[in-house]
Amino acid sequence: MATFVTQNRDLLALMILLGASLITNILLHWMVICRRLYRHGARLPTGLLFWRVFPELRKYRDLTCARAKPLTFYYTGFIFTWFTLLLALAVAVRILYLQTQSAAY
Repeated sequence: MATFVTQNRDLLALMILLGASLITNILLHWMVICRRLYRHGARLPTGLLFWRVFPELRKYRDLTCARAKPLTFYYTGFIFTWFTLLLALAVAVRILYLQTQSAAY
């Protein structure tokens, strides 16, 4: 699999972009969104379970709107999350496509 990825430079670039996007998304979620949720009484699995990202964003939005603060981090996190999910889907489809094409390697 490693030689398969390194031979296809476009796939390697997409995987690097996916890794950078994932790290950025996780850091934004933990450093900004979870800090505010913990400050307002959230308990431990907050920020650790990937399927709770959108409900946590919704709680963050409600807290931010209640204090009349700008929603910049909410929209940034929302866009980063969807971008990461769609990029992961695109990378998976690209890998599947390249593996089914026997002439590609």
